[in-house]
Parts: sequence; C-alpha cells; structure tokens
Amino acid sequence: MSSLSPSLLDRMRAGQVEHAYVCGNHATPRHVDFIGSTGLFPTIWIDLEHFDIPTETLAILGMAARIHRVTTLARFKARDYERVQQVLETGVGGIMCAMVESAEEARNIVRWAKFNNPAPGPGEVTGFRGWNGGGIDARYGTLTGTDYVRQQNTEVAILCQIETEESLAQVDAIIGTPGVDAIFFGPGDFAHRIGALGQLSHPKVFEAMRVVAEACRRHGKWWGTLGIGREHYLKVKSLGAQLICPGGDVRVMLNGVRELAKTFQEPT
Repeated sequence: MSSLSPSLLDRMRAGQVEHAYVCGNHATPRHVDFIGSTGLFPTIWIDLEHFDIPTETLAILGMAARIHRVTTLARFKARDYERVQQVLETGVGGIMCAMVESAEEARNIVRWAKFNNPAPGPGEVTGFRGWNGGGIDARYGTLTGTDYVRQQNTEVAILCQIETEESLAQVDAIIGTPGVDAIFFGPGDFAHRIGALGQLSHPKVFEAMRVVAEACRRHGKWWGTLGIGREHYLKVKSLGAQLICPGGDVRVMLNGVRELAKTFQEPT
C-alpha cells in the first residue's frame, strides 16, 4: 500500500532534519505548485489558524503538493471533532494543532483523529474517528478499509503546538499522550506572552525550546519550530529541532520585492 501523501512521519522517524514552507496569505494552487517544483521543501505548512482557507481549497492545495511528492501539514485550532475530521478528509499528511494547553486536549485530538482498528499493528494508536471511506483521504473508496485505517492511523502526523508558559508547564503530559507524534514550538506567540514581542531569540524563548527538546527526548519523540535567518536556524537545529520552518510566502514576497527594488534604488 502506498500513502495518499508522502509520510512526514517516516522521515522524522529516520532522524532526518526537514524544512517546511508556510503558506497563508498566498495559499494558492499555483504557489504550492511553484514551491513544490523547486524541490527544496518536502513539507508545505498550510496555515488555517490565521487565514480563512476553506476545506475545499485545502484539498486542492494538497492535490497540487502531491504532484511533487510534498507533504501538506494543516495548522488550525482543533476545537472539536468536526473540524479535525473535515481537515483530515482533505488528504493532508499531518495536522498541527494550535494552542494545546493540556493532556486532555491532546487526548481529544488523538481520539478524533484516529480510527478504531480491531487489529492494530505494533505501536498503532486507535481512536473513535467517524467513518467515511469515500473521501480524498481514502482515495474515493479505492483503498480497502484495512489499508485506509492503517494509513490514517500510522502515517498522518499529529503535532501539538506549545505556545504559552501554561502549555510549556504541561509539555511532558502533552508529548507523552499516546498518538501525539511531535511538538511544534511557537516562538512568536511564546515571546509575545512573556512580554518580549518579536524577540524570537530571547533567552527565555530558547530556554523554553530546551525544555521542549528535553521532554521530546524523554518520550522518544521529535519536535519542530521556526528558524528565521541563518543564525536562528542554526541555533534551533543545534537544540535538536527536526522540522524547521524558515518562513514562507510573505517572507519570500517581501525579500523578493526588496531585492527587485535594488535595481533602481540609489546606494545610500
């Protein structure tokens, strides 16, 4: 059986460091196709938390990504079963759940995201997700029920975001929840919450990353975060981050426009 989406989990379990590109303002099929065609980013993170991207559009973005064997990772606030279900049925390769603050929240997300499997494989975590064997994630009914359940339960990543001091205090319980694959640390929100707005390299932000890294090591799991600029990227990589996002559509557009303007701007 081959996956609908390439498995981010397989690459993380192999110990790879992977780079993700984020799309929000410019989350269009052409943009996803362009980034995929560069071959530079195996994962494209689609930001549903800050942008109103309908599930139908998310499904089309996923189709554009899969042409290039790129995984889509959807970031959103997993408030209820229906939202988790609808995002997963677009065929994404993973979900990044914003502002998770307790093990109870993490357990609910896993329960909503995983199918019951009467014969689970080694290490397979199960849940009570509702059945729809005719959607994109089931290849419109062409996967057998067994293959569909196994693929969704074992190849679709579940990441919980740690973004506040309250959630950091619960990081062991959150990452220790069976079925949670990883933590994605949000340095922007964390810095904002501690009164260091925009200071992604603030000592307290890096200390929080160390806490996350140590918790993930204790539980044999992986973690990711932003790596903005070369120095910041190397620092988070040295702490053990495996999934690192150096930016995305807005950063590329802004840097590109500034570079273009050098054509006509006089040196100062």
